[in-house]
Amino acid sequence: MRCYNCGCELSEHSFCTNCGVDVALYKKIIRTSNFFYNQGLERAKVRDLSGAIVSLRQSLKFNKNNIKARNLLGLVYFELGEVPAALSEWVISKNLKSKKNIASDYLELVQSSAAKLDTINQSIKKYNQALEYAKATDGIDMAIIQLKRVLGSNPKFVRAHQLLALCYIQTRKLEYAKRELEKCKAIDVNNTMTLRYLSEVENMLNPVDDKKKGKSKDGSKEPLTSTYVDGNEVIIQPNYVKEKKGSNTVLNIIFGIAIGFAITFFLVVPAKVAQIKASSNEEIKSYGTQIESKNTMISTLEKTISEQEDKIATLTENLSAYAGTEGTLLSMENLLKASSIYLENPENYLEVADYIREVDESTWTEETSENYKRLYSTLKNAIGPTVSLEYYNEGFNALKNGQYEDAIAYLEGSVFFNPSNVDAVYQLAVSYERAGKLEDAKTTYKKVTESYMGTWQAKQAETALAKLETPTE
Repeated sequence: MRCYNCGCELSEHSFCTNCGVDVALYKKIIRTSNFFYNQGLERAKVRDLSGAIVSLRQSLKFNKNNIKARNLLGLVYFELGEVPAALSEWVISKNLKSKKNIASDYLELVQSSAAKLDTINQSIKKYNQALEYAKATDGIDMAIIQLKRVLGSNPKFVRAHQLLALCYIQTRKLEYAKRELEKCKAIDVNNTMTLRYLSEVENMLNPVDDKKKGKSKDGSKEPLTSTYVDGNEVIIQPNYVKEKKGSNTVLNIIFGIAIGFAITFFLVVPAKVAQIKASSNEEIKSYGTQIESKNTMISTLEKTISEQEDKIATLTENLSAYAGTEGTLLSMENLLKASSIYLENPENYLEVADYIREVDESTWTEETSENYKRLYSTLKNAIGPTVSLEYYNEGFNALKNGQYEDAIAYLEGSVFFNPSNVDAVYQLAVSYERAGKLEDAKTTYKKVTESYMGTWQAKQAETALAKLETPTE
């Protein structure tokens, strides 16, 4: 587990040992997210996919960056036939962690075939069309045909199986409905909607007789009512028992009223409740489809925003390099000032030199104007020899007076304006050595020995260099 503030590996303490931030609550949140992830993983292993979705969503509420939980949630959606939802989770996962993320393999596997993607899109459209058919009064048969096509291309689409089962129930094909619900149960063992539909179908296929016990003439008990199924309707019929003293009209009337109330309570009311629930479920499904679509759109927009932010950062960096304190615009301004001063008074070459040295050649690019470069070279060459000699005299005097830093500043300027001035290069190396800047001194001495071979400065530089490179005891 890493610190959310600095990224350092956390220890057993309740604070980060690197930046000191309090991480006690953060650790608790991460552990809670991991707990729900492990719970979702266990449920997924026993094919309790609905329960796994609940646990994994809870895990992501605590830690939206839990890559394992998001990838597993995508797999669960994919196993339920909810391919768009699965792709949405994997896309978000890949955006959160672009490297070493198995979500990339999942996306590549699904998106590698254009025909496969087209089949998935078509199956979703057909399912939505079948849903519209099912809502219509006379569209059940068309809905069944369309749903069979959907399941032919996506056999694990649980919602399509459930809708097909409802259509079979509506057309009184209860055995077919039970078969579809069993398929749903094989994919997701604890799907609440599947189990509820299956319970209703089994009750309609195997109605339980509500028998009331009475006594016959010989004292044995006989049922006063019997039930049987006619299509989807359960018929309750009273059994007439001969009394020793004849029928009691009043009791029969009361008994008939009681049966009427029982029929209303046990048949009519549950049917109305089921109808209301079915309508609510359809609305929930519609909202779920809209939410999935919005989530996919949000993911795409977030990716676009990220790309635009990267472009803006790059443009800002380029603009800073162009117009910053050391940018191209400042260099151009210094060159223009130097040119203006030189044209007004060529004798004022030291001030011209100050502006020339402020022109940074490192900011030049392929787009830099050739006229700009030519002006810089012409102006530098025009004042170079005079300025180099002036700087050399000032630097040599400063060196003799023990002012080594001043000497270095003047002699560097002399070498800048006239790199072939061997005296300036040699005295610069001497100034570096006396100022204690030994590495700069060695480098400059080597330059003298390599570039000005045969001169007395080269011989002196070789001796000084050998002395500097000899280890002291």
